[in-house]
Amino acid sequence: MNGNLSIIDFNKIREHKQYDRVFTKGIFVNFYLKILSLYAFYSLFKFFVEKEFNLIQNKILNLIPIEEGKLLERYWI
Repeated sequence: MNGNLSIIDFNKIREHKQYDRVFTKGIFVNFYLKILSLYAFYSLFKFFVEKEFNLIQNKILNLIPIEEGKLLERYWI
């Protein structure tokens, strides 16, 4: 993959490569807490990725790529 990854290409790559891209190329934007989860928001190329981290299990549960829509409203500053 080249340095510019689309959200479609991101969805096609394996999960461990997705994590690698988010944590090496992504720019942390914001976070919020909800009950037992921490949600972190990253900018990655021309889209965003939401990471859900469970505080009790101490592990990442989901990576959700987002281009637009309702999920972006959570991080509106």
